[in-house]
Amino acid sequence: MTRTAVLALLARCGPLSRAQIAERLELSPATITASTRRLLAEGLLVEEEPRPSTTGRPSIPLALVPASAHAIGIQVAGEHVSGVIARLDAQVVHSFRRSFDPADPDAVDTLTTLIRREVDEAERRRLPLSGVGVAVPGIVEPETGTLRMSVRLGWTGMPLAARLRTALGVPVFVDNDISAVTAAERLYGPGADDADFLLVAIGQGIGLGMVLDGAPYRGAAGAAGEFGHLPILPDGPRCVCGNRGCLETQVSTESLLRDARAAGILSAESDLDDLDAAASRGDRGAVDLLDQAGVLLGRALAGAVNLLGPQTVVVMGEITALWRHLSEPFHRSLAMHLLPAGRETRIDVRDWDEELIAASAARIVLGAPLAAPRQKG
Repeated sequence: MTRTAVLALLARCGPLSRAQIAERLELSPATITASTRRLLAEGLLVEEEPRPSTTGRPSIPLALVPASAHAIGIQVAGEHVSGVIARLDAQVVHSFRRSFDPADPDAVDTLTTLIRREVDEAERRRLPLSGVGVAVPGIVEPETGTLRMSVRLGWTGMPLAARLRTALGVPVFVDNDISAVTAAERLYGPGADDADFLLVAIGQGIGLGMVLDGAPYRGAAGAAGEFGHLPILPDGPRCVCGNRGCLETQVSTESLLRDARAAGILSAESDLDDLDAAASRGDRGAVDLLDQAGVLLGRALAGAVNLLGPQTVVVMGEITALWRHLSEPFHRSLAMHLLPAGRETRIDVRDWDEELIAASAARIVLGAPLAAPRQKG
């Protein structure tokens, strides 16, 4: 994993000397020298001009060669597939979005065709390709890339990584969508400096990514993080998972729109912008609906913080479009239910980036030891 750490660090921080890399990663100089020697030989790193040093010999910064490797990142959602091509420095250089029906009997073949077009696009542009990362909603076995269950896609026991590898002839990595975002955050994002953080993504569903003692926690066979299915109401609405009263039935964007329409606050064609507008003009039904959602989310997250003790909780997803209405009841409820030791936990709410999941899938491939060596020619 030293390779992964070095590549991600340089993508995050820019050129650093071997000594600086060793210090920041808390690894021995010998380990870093051996790892960077291989990366230099592969053409992924380059030595820059020496920099004067006040303590002895000039230091030689090592920098990424951004165009030396690329990865394709794919997000598979309930109604669309989106994707990106990212360079070694994690910057996106190409993106796309296509409609998609996971219930179609030929859905996997359609997905394969969409990805093959991107592989062909990379080849046409002569971009060295390390592999493909695919992020899906559901429970994924990290070691095999088998999708054990996805309520959103309706797929069960799908050996997705194996099928895509065979069809495409390139390395393929498949993971849960929020797990991919969490791992990319640990490598490339602000969370890289936190040994313990939670990442809560709220949209149509609700997922929880966990980094504990510096490593992403996935649970047995990748089943951890189904935060949306935390039971909170014993007689609540039926959830897509088949149970009743899950957090997802009260706080997801899908459930908020459902309840707003049922209450006559919104019309059948209305969206989150309309719900935001209704609450902003003081519509009592909209204000109460979002207040209750904020209270429930704060209470549920307080339980997670009390249980796991993270330094930071990152909140993201489509829900952030409504955050100005959720923030006060959320923080009030969170503070009410936190243990004293958890009150130092930082809450980091981020605007939603539609490309984030696909970009995260690509970034995991770029840093992963399983990625193919740089293609020549």
